[in-house]
Formats: sequence, C-alpha cells, structure tokens
Amino acid sequence: MSRSGTIWKLLVEQRVEYEEHVEGKPYFDKIISLWKEYPNAIGNRITTVVDLEQDSALWNEVIAAFETKYQFSPKEKSELAINKFIKAEYQKFSENAFEVSFYEEEFLVRFYPVVLDGRQHPHFESPYSIACRIHDETSLQLQFFKPVDANEEHFTFMENTAFKIVATWLRTIDLSKTSRKTNALIDKESYVRNYREIRETFGRPICSQWTENSDPKKAVFEDCGIASYINSLVECDILPKFKKYVDIGCGNGLLVHLLNKIGYTGYGVDVRQRHVWKSLFKDDDLRESTVNPQIVVQEEPHFDAGVDLLIGNHSDELTPWIPVMAAKLNCNFFLIPCCPFNFFGKYRNNGSHLGPRRMVSQYESFFEWTVSVAERLGFHVKLDRLAIPSTKRLCIIGRVPEGGLCPDLDATIHLMTDGQKFVARPHEIRNNNCMNIPKPEREKIAKKLFEYILKESDEVREGWHCGAEVPLCQLATILTEEDKKLMKDQDGGLQTFMKNHHQIFHVYKASARLRDFRQPVVSHRKNWKPKKAVTHQAVCWMAFNHPDGCPVGESCRYAH
Repeated sequence: MSRSGTIWKLLVEQRVEYEEHVEGKPYFDKIISLWKEYPNAIGNRITTVVDLEQDSALWNEVIAAFETKYQFSPKEKSELAINKFIKAEYQKFSENAFEVSFYEEEFLVRFYPVVLDGRQHPHFESPYSIACRIHDETSLQLQFFKPVDANEEHFTFMENTAFKIVATWLRTIDLSKTSRKTNALIDKESYVRNYREIRETFGRPICSQWTENSDPKKAVFEDCGIASYINSLVECDILPKFKKYVDIGCGNGLLVHLLNKIGYTGYGVDVRQRHVWKSLFKDDDLRESTVNPQIVVQEEPHFDAGVDLLIGNHSDELTPWIPVMAAKLNCNFFLIPCCPFNFFGKYRNNGSHLGPRRMVSQYESFFEWTVSVAERLGFHVKLDRLAIPSTKRLCIIGRVPEGGLCPDLDATIHLMTDGQKFVARPHEIRNNNCMNIPKPEREKIAKKLFEYILKESDEVREGWHCGAEVPLCQLATILTEEDKKLMKDQDGGLQTFMKNHHQIFHVYKASARLRDFRQPVVSHRKNWKPKKAVTHQAVCWMAFNHPDGCPVGESCRYAH
C-alpha cells in the first residue's frame, strides 16, 4: 500500500541481464525519462508530450483536478512532474489529457492520468507504477504495478506490448551516449498545430502530383516538418524573423516552396536543376548555380542583397562552409548536417570535439566538429533534434550575438580554411558504379566471372546448371590488375561491379552466385520485401550466354 491509500498489485516483471556490473539508479532514471518523453513510441494515439511549467495556471488546474479525483495531494512528492499529451490526429480522445508523476521511492515512480474535459485519456486510463529492483551486480528486475481494484482491460496493452518495449530499452541503454530530446527548443503543441496545417494545406496536394523518384510521403512530409520547425524557431524567438533566406543546395526545391507558402521570402540554389522546378514549383525562385564559399569569404557578391538567413538542409560538401559564409554575411543560419565533409573533402573521424575527448561515431564526430566551427566564429549556437522521418535529424541553429561575432573573424576563418581551393560538385553527376567502364571491357569481365562460377559446381537445378556460390575474395583472384584498375577508377570494386550486373549475379553476404529468377531473393536488410517483377526491354543475358539458356523461358522479364 502506498501513502495515498492505494493497494498495488504486480502486473508484470522481467529480469534484464548485462555482461558487466551496472549501477541501477542511472538506468532506472533513464527508463523513466524515456517513458515520459516518448509515449508516441509506446502507442500511436499520441503525437508528442509537453512538460507543464510548475505553478503555472494550467499546472494548478491539473493539481486541483488530481486532488479531487484521487483524494490526496501530490505537492510534497519527490520530482513531481505533469505532462500534457498531444493526441494523434483523427484520434477520438481527450485534448486536455495529462499525467501526473512522482517518485514514491528511489526505484519506484507513480503515474496518475487526469483529463479536464471528461473524455477518454489517450495514454493509460488508470494509475500505474514502474519500479526496478537490483537483482544482483549484473542484472535488474523491471516491474510494472497496477491498483488492485483497477479495470483489468485497461492494462492488457501495457502488459503485452508496452512492458516489452520498456524492457528492450532497459536492456540496450548506453549511458555514455548523449541523449537529445526531440523539438526541445520550441513549443511542441504549437509546432504540431503548424505542421498539420502545412501538411494538409500544401503537403498532401503535392504528394498526389509528385514526379521525383523519392517516396512522396517521406520527402514531402519531411520538408513539411522542417518548414514548421523553422517557423516555430521564429515564433519562439530562437531565430529573429528573417527578411530573406537562401536555401543552399535546395535539391528538389520543396522546402523553398513551403517556406514561401507560409509567408517567408527567399530563394533556393543548387548546382543542378530538377524537373519538378518547372512543374510543381515554377512560381518559386529556384536557381541553377554553383555556390563557391571562398568567393563569399573574399567578400565578393554571391547571394542577393539583404539575405539574413542561410539554410543548409543536407547540403553535403557545403555544410561546414555555411557557418563561415553566414559569419562573413553577419547573418544567422539553420543547418541539418548529413554526409560528413570537411572544408575540402571527406571528413575523417577525429573523435569528439565537445567535452572530454573520446571516440564517437563518424557522424557524431562530424556533427560536433561542425558545431565547434560555428562556436569558434562566435555564433550563439543551439542544437536540437527534429521530429522528421530521417536518420539525420540533428540541427544546428546559429545566431549572431548582440555583441557581434568573434573580433578576429577574418583571422579565424583564414586559420580554418586557408591553404586549399574549394572544389564544387560538378553540374553533371557521374555515377561511379562501374557501369562507365567501356562496354567491351565490362562484358569481358562479366563473362569471366560468370564462367568461373558456373564451372565451380556441377549442380543441376531442374535441368539448369546453376554453378556454385563463390566468396568474393575467391573471385577477386581471377581478375587482372587492369580489371581492378578499371573498377578502382570508378570508385568501385568487385562487389559493386557484380551488384550492377543484377541480371547475371546475385551477391549476398560477401558471396556471389548466378542469378536464377526461379529462386527467392535473399536479403540481409530488415523489413525487406521483394520488388514486383518488372518487364525490361534489355536482352536476356542467360538466353545468349548460358549453355542451358534462360531458366525461366518465355516467362522471363527480359527480351529473348
């Protein structure tokens, strides 16, 4: 029984084991933090959660409702917190749903739902508790509790689904990694409202007309999220309202289109125009042009006069230059780093650049280095994590302080960037995938590999000699130095070459076999689904080169 008078019953528990000694308290606190911050990872009824400010009018209203419903006051409880749930769109639940939580004991947290409009709570309708016991030095016992007299139906999902998710979190926690909250800088509730409006008003109509190769729901909704986020930065005064922006490396131009639609003025520039520029976005200012950051550093005109915000959304080799160019223009910037580049080429992992020196992932090292560049220039830097469907969603916001940037700006830039010449991406992008090897040489190499695989085994499958499954390292021994040079000049190797001869070879786990379209394709990728068979005009390679001809005959997807 707790001090509130409620009698609690163990709902479910599980022992989580580790390979080495663990400190129970940091792990438990981390689990509680994740549970509170990401209820949308538990179920699809919730979009996000907002922390209420202590002693605000809404805070006091929720406390009063709590005291009336549960007949005790939580005010003296340890680490008292109140979260407001923003329900998912189209879900018929309360729009004034909250959860009051507090530590009853060091390893025990109570959660109490509260609604102010009498409608159903989108999270859990009854109180519950999350607890943890230290089983021994290398294992923890995770526990969920329910009130004895609570409706059993309220806990079916918690017991069967939510608990398993939390147990997995507890098992895989890495306390050494920096944990960044999502949309931590902005008003989440306002952001969700803005995002839904932009998505429905502009995003969905664009999806229905999308002509690019990318998935429209991902590409379009992702940029709807970025546009909403930039708008929220202005609303929260993280960025001052800008008069004119330039989106550097604007790609398909969608972000420019969305920002213009919601009332901002600016343009996009990219080294290569896209077809969609002349169709969906023909009324937007999208320019095919090369950006040379060293021209900006030399204070020669490069962007329109009056530009006071630089945007870099996956701007590749220009990413670290954007803070530098913003510094020379004395303007703010918004940056979502993606592919790791330093000022003059590919970025090499040099470990962490913020805090204690330690080895981190390639991307994290690159991200921290980019932050350090902005800080050295004197920007007031803020970091956040966007709620967009992308693996690269960390952003850097750089604002010029009231006192200005660093006093020795030119010397600082010179120290970081002098000595080499920036090489912009070419207008025409060449696909270095070994398919630009001259056709006679390419066919000769393919035939050599084909014949070797075929002769390695006498296995016959339904009247067709299928050869052996041969390790790539073994196949590499039959290549001449000239063969290898041709592949290397294309920034590729044997695996790239064979994968791009999809009709002949199937490459899997560092081995290759002959392609037999009667056999199921094996993939190591998670959630992989075979693509629908597509009819090609290309000639069937097996029909003209295999001694038994094509294994699928008239039903082949290639021309005979």
